[in-house]
Amino acid sequence: MRVPLARGRAVSALLLSMCLAASGQDALRIEVAEGAGAVVPAQSFSSRRFVVVVKDASGRPIQGATVHFRLPAQGPSGAFASGLRTESTVSGPRGEASVYGIRWGAEPGRLEMLVAAVSGTLRAETAIPIEISATALPGRADRSNPSFKAPSGSKKWVFLLAAGAGAAAGIAFAGGKSSPSPYSPPAAVVVTPSIGTPTITIGKP
Repeated sequence: MRVPLARGRAVSALLLSMCLAASGQDALRIEVAEGAGAVVPAQSFSSRRFVVVVKDASGRPIQGATVHFRLPAQGPSGAFASGLRTESTVSGPRGEASVYGIRWGAEPGRLEMLVAAVSGTLRAETAIPIEISATALPGRADRSNPSFKAPSGSKKWVFLLAAGAGAAAGIAFAGGKSSPSPYSPPAAVVVTPSIGTPTITIGKP
């Protein structure tokens, strides 16, 4: 009986090792490619990119993984271009996923942008360390994308440009013509009957 029992234990150990190896091969990994340790100016709208690469356990990039970026709800933080603290995207052919266009808050300090990748039933998480500085100035990375807006830009000019664009759009929709004046019905004409002085005419008899 001892021989079959030993064989059974050996088979169980082999199956367990195979399961562990398979689970290791199916695991996800997230590597931070750009943005780790970035120092960003407070109260700024930055186009700095934060890039991660999603890979499997063997190091091959995974395309089509859903990648979620999340900023802290309290303390030093910011908001994405959508106005929310979370942003989602899909990894490309090289496994890369990126996010940019963040409006950083006024509170200086260190924070972590949490990153989670999901592919089927597999999931991985990591964090990108960032620091918001009250004295830092926007660098080249903050201006590297067309979405950059200077943090000291006048809201007045932005409003005027937006109003001008809205007016131009209104004219375009109207075909370049001014809008017609509202319709006003004509005033009613009231005729008042009048009776003149009666006249009697007597002819010849």
